[in-house]
Amino acid sequence: MKIYKTFLHVWITIISLLSFLAGWAMLAHSRKPIQPSHSNVVDLAPLPTLAPIQAFGNTDANNSGLGLFSSNPQPRSRARSSFLSTSGS
Repeated sequence: MKIYKTFLHVWITIISLLSFLAGWAMLAHSRKPIQPSHSNVVDLAPLPTLAPIQAFGNTDANNSGLGLFSSNPQPRSRARSSFLSTSGS
């Protein structure tokens, strides 16, 4: 059984390496995409800038009630416990 497993590992390694090399060769020798000529390029105007969004008014981000980007103003006091403790039941 050990001989069979060793043969199988070697066979999978050889096939994997050959497949990798064949894929690399096929990719290296494939046709390259056609580059557009400079005479066909159309100059596009830049897009206009958008106005800022005023959806929430002029309220402060911490007082808006959403709490998306607010930090906790009062740090929690850590109880004296073991470093590996999970505080579970």
